[in-house]
Amino acid sequence: MPAPQVEKIVEIYRALAKFPSPTSARILNKNNQSQFSVVSSWTQRNLEYGKMTKFQVFHHVDVCTKKSSSALPTDSSNVLSFSVSPTEENSAVLRELPDNSNSTKKQQFLEVWEKTHLLKNYDLGALDVHGDVYSDAELGSFEWSPCEEKLLYVAEKKYPKSEPFYKPKSQEKKNNGNEDSKVTKGNEYLFRQDWGEQLLGKCESVIGICNLKTDIISILDGIPENFVPGQVIWTPDGNGVVGVVWNVVPRKLGLIFCTNRESYIFHLTVNGDFSLLSAKGKAVRSPRFSPNGEKLVWLERDAGGPHHSAHRLMCLSWATKESRIVVDTVSKEIQIQGGESFYGLFNLSLPKRCWTANSNGIVLSTPQKYAVNSFLVNLDTNSVTALKIDEGSLTALDVWNDVVICSNSSFNKPPVLLLGKLQNILKNIDKEESASVNWFQISESRPNFILKEIAYHYLTIVDKEEQNTSCNTFSAMYIGPNTSPRPGDLPLIVLPHGGPHSSNCNMFLMNIALFNLLGFGVLLINYRGSIGAGQDNVNFLLGNIGVTDVKDVRLATKEVLEKFPVHSADKVLLYGGSHGGFLVTHLSGQFPTDYKAVVAINPVIDVAAMFYISDIPDWSCVEANVPYNITGNIPIEAFEKMKKCSPLNFCSPSSPPTLLLIGKKDARVPGSQGMDFYYSLKANHVKTKLLLYDDNHSLSQVPVEMDELINAILWFFEHL
Repeated sequence: MPAPQVEKIVEIYRALAKFPSPTSARILNKNNQSQFSVVSSWTQRNLEYGKMTKFQVFHHVDVCTKKSSSALPTDSSNVLSFSVSPTEENSAVLRELPDNSNSTKKQQFLEVWEKTHLLKNYDLGALDVHGDVYSDAELGSFEWSPCEEKLLYVAEKKYPKSEPFYKPKSQEKKNNGNEDSKVTKGNEYLFRQDWGEQLLGKCESVIGICNLKTDIISILDGIPENFVPGQVIWTPDGNGVVGVVWNVVPRKLGLIFCTNRESYIFHLTVNGDFSLLSAKGKAVRSPRFSPNGEKLVWLERDAGGPHHSAHRLMCLSWATKESRIVVDTVSKEIQIQGGESFYGLFNLSLPKRCWTANSNGIVLSTPQKYAVNSFLVNLDTNSVTALKIDEGSLTALDVWNDVVICSNSSFNKPPVLLLGKLQNILKNIDKEESASVNWFQISESRPNFILKEIAYHYLTIVDKEEQNTSCNTFSAMYIGPNTSPRPGDLPLIVLPHGGPHSSNCNMFLMNIALFNLLGFGVLLINYRGSIGAGQDNVNFLLGNIGVTDVKDVRLATKEVLEKFPVHSADKVLLYGGSHGGFLVTHLSGQFPTDYKAVVAINPVIDVAAMFYISDIPDWSCVEANVPYNITGNIPIEAFEKMKKCSPLNFCSPSSPPTLLLIGKKDARVPGSQGMDFYYSLKANHVKTKLLLYDDNHSLSQVPVEMDELINAILWFFEHL
């Protein structure tokens, strides 16, 4: 297979980078049943700026004719958060701009807009009530009060100013005694632990309230010292807030991608009265009030254990404060309305607006084996009904007045926005037969002729040696050219996902499309331990990393080579990051002659060492199936077990050529893991190369992503 010129690779990358992805949508003009507007937010790679460009689009929708039109996009790259008031008379914007007096700093402004003009603008830095306002999905909030006179958000706590024990002062300050009495000495280097990977600098959150009538910003007090708050929303009467508090004593553990942290749904009144609404020993997220204010739902799982696993959907009566389980964790699978299979809830959040008009149902989206699927849950009957789509993943973004806006994409179809009315589903909610939603597209899409060359196939792989029949199968997906090359002509990239408790889903992924358009077939494996296939599937991997997951990748590769003769066993390549990097380095070490080349992105190489250097030390214990002790007092036998399952054991002179892509700011799998492996490969005289990026675990900065992808492709072509 001849290698294309670098210019050709860049040309295809640039073409794919022009496909934007939706991040949110909101239905407006909600009182009109047939015609309304939708405002959607999108992100797109901007290669010239070297960062993601954000923009908003307004869509006018006619439900009766199923037609829509879109206005020109408006850039919103400096907007961190955006919120529309309940009456839609006002909107609020949290904007971040460069600090004119200091090029290394940013300024945050809180803007309030009426329909015709900017009403208010608060310079949050100048007001100096708190630190930066959070806009991330794990902790952040940005909510209008029911009365539309206040804005609610989460921000970093303001810390006392500090200076050295000795600091020369100006003569004027000495003579006039104008020294700042609030400045403390000797605390400049005081350590404050943050939330780890991609949440660096977020140490202690506070609840901020901006009163638009008095122009006073205040901190809502009353959170006990052992808790920090996030994900806050107003109570229906506006006299308090509900949110999530995490227990941070004795320490914080990394939060992003980790739904297992001990946490509680809490209620805090404006008078400072604090109470917990959820049970002890749980991990919770995404509280959402019903439109009538009578119900509060959230996602919940047991605290501890795998970094991500199945959740329950909980519902609390706001009047009685009694909670119940609506959807329980699913061990393997259950049958839902219409005889569909359902594997449990593995979603990280609920849509901000997820309720049906009668306050008896919610819409949510969750990974289910091959794709992200959406469902309607009836809170009266606890029934679950699938919202079907022809292909790909369907992710709910907004629900209002029984109209739902979803994002839909697949491996060969970039994201579009679909609108559907829930009436047919709601009419049949208590019947055995299923009903369908008549979807229609409301966003305009770019021509995607090049993606028509891509086809995909779902695979179910059986481990015939496994005696446990409840966990002897797993899923995989093959994505390849929609043509018929000569047998054995195309190379195959084997790509296991990270986590390990995450999954590959059928949605538009630029790196997969790039590989395909350059002539590679791609195999994605949801090995046992992946989410979206029941909780038993997640638990099956614990204590078996480096064994079961490695075996599953081998089984899936064997099946693809048999089913798709365009590939041959002498052109198999490995590509994976994080736990996927753990797997590709395992595979290349244990079976070096089976693979032509390896690309490992921030790989886990030494599980025992990870206990001391990662922001999630409990991960090493859980995956090795040994008890985690937050004091660090771990038996030597536990470390031996961690060492035994590590890929570092299999580094040898016969290992295939290996490219390592490492982020210097990675707090999840610190760069020392990949560097240690690099030195081991060099010592064994294995051809290797390491690229070190000024980025975190995801390597998602636009210039970094482009560089690592193109370097990976060139590495593969060089060694075929």
